[in-house]
Amino acid sequence: MAENILRMPERRQVPREDSRAALLQDLLCAFHIMDLTGQPSGMGSHLTAREPGADTFFFHIHNYGFGEVTPDHIHEADFDLNILTGNVDINPTLHIHTRIYLARPDVTSIVHTHAKHVSALSAIGENLLPLTQSASRFHDDCVLYDENNGVALGTGPGTAMAGALGGRFAMVLKNHGLLTVGRSIPEAVVLADSMEKEAEIQLLAMAAGKIDLSSVEDRERSKAYVRSDTMVERAWAYMMRNLARERPEIMEL
Repeated sequence: MAENILRMPERRQVPREDSRAALLQDLLCAFHIMDLTGQPSGMGSHLTAREPGADTFFFHIHNYGFGEVTPDHIHEADFDLNILTGNVDINPTLHIHTRIYLARPDVTSIVHTHAKHVSALSAIGENLLPLTQSASRFHDDCVLYDENNGVALGTGPGTAMAGALGGRFAMVLKNHGLLTVGRSIPEAVVLADSMEKEAEIQLLAMAAGKIDLSSVEDRERSKAYVRSDTMVERAWAYMMRNLARERPEIMEL
C-alpha cells in the first residue's frame, strides 16, 4: 500500500526540540551525501552549517575528506575561526563562509567543492547556464566569480565573494570550483549536486554545437517548480534514501 512507503529513511532519533542535535545529524548526512554524489574534492572542500541567526558555525576538521567524517570530526567555531569545541585544525579559508554568513542572515549552510565538471567550466571562464528544466534552478541565481588572488586566506577574499554573491545562491569560482548557499542544509546540498550535473550537460552541449536557451518565461516557470521547498525536500529525501542504502551505518550515528 502507498501509505506504507517511507519517503524519508529511518535514522537515529534525536529530540524534536533539540535543534542543534538535528542540525548536526543533517550535517553529518550531508558530508556523506556529497561524497556519494561524486564531490569529495579531496581535503580542500568545505561544508558548514549554523543555527538560524547564530554567530557560530559547525565545520569538519581540516584535511579530512567528506567521506571520512564522523560526529567526532564536526566542531564549532566563531566567525574569527576560534574553535569552541576541541583542539582540532580548522581550514583557514573558511572565512569564505564566515563573511557570507555575516552578509546573509538567511543562509544557514554553505557548500564549496572542486567538482570536476564545474571546475572544467570555470577553467574556460564560463558561467552555468539554465540549459535544461533542472538547470533553471540557477536562472538569475548563479554568478561567475574571478578570484584572481589564489588561495582565499584572511577575511578579504571572503568579503569580496560575499559581495559578488549578493542575494544569489550559487557561484562558479573561476579556475577553482563551485559554491552554493542555502536556507537549509538540504537546499545547499541539492544545489551543489545539481550544479555539477548541469555543468556536465553544458560541457556536452557546448562540444556538440550552438547553445539554444529556452525563453525567459519558460525558465522562470521551471525555476518556480524545481526550486520550491517541496521539490528541495523531495530531492533531499531521495539523497537520504540513497545514503541509507549505501552507508546504513551513518544513519545510526
